[in-house]
Amino acid sequence: MDATAIARNQELQRQWYGAPLGELCRDLCERFGMTQSGLAETLGISPAMLSLAMRGRRARIANPDAAARLSAVLHLAQEVRAGTVPAGDAPGVLAEIRTSRTPGQDSMGAAVLPHHETEDPSADPDPDLHFALRLRDLLTSRAGAVDILAAAELLDAAHPGLAEILRVCGAGRTDEAVALVRTTGR
Repeated sequence: MDATAIARNQELQRQWYGAPLGELCRDLCERFGMTQSGLAETLGISPAMLSLAMRGRRARIANPDAAARLSAVLHLAQEVRAGTVPAGDAPGVLAEIRTSRTPGQDSMGAAVLPHHETEDPSADPDPDLHFALRLRDLLTSRAGAVDILAAAELLDAAHPGLAEILRVCGAGRTDEAVALVRTTGR
């Protein structure tokens, strides 16, 4: 691959992720005290695939589960930097991220009907959880977690409330989404 293609891929990464994946992933490894192989394991991809993306030989991580996990790890790093998640909690959150799947998609990116859509909502013992999951399904059926976070960043200055909804309900943890639903009402 020539230098022009690598530069193009890195520019696309800046647009999609805010910085080239090499910079982002090195920061994540340093922040969480993990190797590149450890980060690849957390994302659910091979170390070779992560290396290709970090060197700009791939513009993006195509596996939707891995892309969503990367988004979640980037979000966790922001929360640790901001102090909203204690650094000591990060290993547990990373373990949760490692086992997560993209809502509304199978491992090949095909849409699937979430289990809770087949249930009677009136029988749901936690309507706030049901609402948060439905909202997440709606958002993730239209865009991936990385794109949702990018949209939130664009909205943040002018519409911080909407940006928070996108970040938390579209790309955050389920418990945070439920807490947001409960504090803001429907």
